[in-house]
Amino acid sequence: MTDRGPVDRSETNGDGGPKLFLAGQPVIEYLPIVDLSLGRLLGFEALLRWDHPTEGIIPPSLLIPWAEANGDIVGLGSWVIEQACAEANTWPTSLQLGINCSIVQLQKRAASSAVAEVIEGTGFIADRLTMECPEAAISDSECHDDLGDLHALGVHLALDDVGTSWTSMDAVTKCGVDSVKIDRLFVAGLEAHQGLNRCIVEAVAHLCHASGMSSVAEGVETPDQIAILQEFEVDAAQGFFFAEPMSAENAHELATRQPAARFSLTERRPPDPADDLSEDDRNGTTGDRENLSSPDGTGGEAGGPLPQPGLARTGTDGGGDGRNSRSDRNSRSDNSPSGHLRLVTGPDSPT
Repeated sequence: MTDRGPVDRSETNGDGGPKLFLAGQPVIEYLPIVDLSLGRLLGFEALLRWDHPTEGIIPPSLLIPWAEANGDIVGLGSWVIEQACAEANTWPTSLQLGINCSIVQLQKRAASSAVAEVIEGTGFIADRLTMECPEAAISDSECHDDLGDLHALGVHLALDDVGTSWTSMDAVTKCGVDSVKIDRLFVAGLEAHQGLNRCIVEAVAHLCHASGMSSVAEGVETPDQIAILQEFEVDAAQGFFFAEPMSAENAHELATRQPAARFSLTERRPPDPADDLSEDDRNGTTGDRENLSSPDGTGGEAGGPLPQPGLARTGTDGGGDGRNSRSDRNSRSDNSPSGHLRLVTGPDSPT
C-alpha cells in the first residue's frame, strides 16, 4: 500500500493519482488519536501534504486553498478518500479513520459521492470513517445536502477546529455531527490558570456531552494540557505529545502491533516494546469498571465486553454500536520507529 500518488503538471498519472497543474506528488501521513481515559489508540487522522520538487513539503494550510482556487480540490479530495480508506482496510477493524473534507467538496456534493464509491468498491465499513468538516460548513446551506448524504451512508461527521467561528450548536446537531475537534489554538493556552482558552475548552466539552457528541483536542503537547483536558472530560486527543504524523507504513505497524501497548498520559517517552495492557484489556473485557463506566455512570455489566471504539458518541447509554464515550472505548496502539510515541512501559506506570 502506497501513501504517495505521482502527479506531473498536466497529466493524470498511471497509478490513478489526481490531476493537478502542480509539480510533485501528494503524500498522506497519519496522526494517531488517543483515548484520554486509558491511553488506547482509537484511530488515525489522514493528513494531506504535497511533496514539491523545489519547494519541499507544502502543508494543507497552503495546498487546500490553492487546490480550491484552481478547481482541483474535488479530484484531490477523492484521491485522499480512496487512498486512506485502502490503507485503513489493512488495520484492525476496531480502529477509526478521520479524513478532512473541504467546504468546496461539500458544496459540490463530491465528498459523499467519493465515500459511496469507496464503500461500494472496497467494502470499507462506513462506521469506521469520520469525515472532518470545517466549522463554516454547518452554516453554509450549500453544504447541507452532502452532509446529509454522508450521514445517510453511516459515516461519522466531525466538526473541525471548533471554537474559531462559534457555530450554533442547534445547527451542529441538525447536521448529524457526531464529534467536535477543539482547535489547537485553545489547547495551547490551557496551562494559563486564568484565561478565555480554559473557559472555551471546558464549555465545548460540556456542550458535547450534553448533546451526545464526543470531543477531541488537537495539538496536545504537554502532560499539563492532558491533565486539564481530563479534568474537563474531553474524550480524546492528538498531537506531538503522543506521536508526530507518520507514514502509512509506520501507521500500519502501530495499528497492527501484537501485543498492543498503551500511550502514556503523563509524560513523553520513547517507544518501548513492553506490553502494558492486561489480558482483559486486550480481549475487550475488564474486571474493574470504575474507570470504564458508561456516560450515565451505570458502567454496564461488570466484566462484560467493551463496545468497539469510535470517534463519536451517540446517546448516553453506553450502547455497543461503535460510537461510545471515551471511557468505554477499547482499542490498541503500537510502536512506530519514527513516530516518537510515548508509551507506558509497565503495569504500575501512571496513566
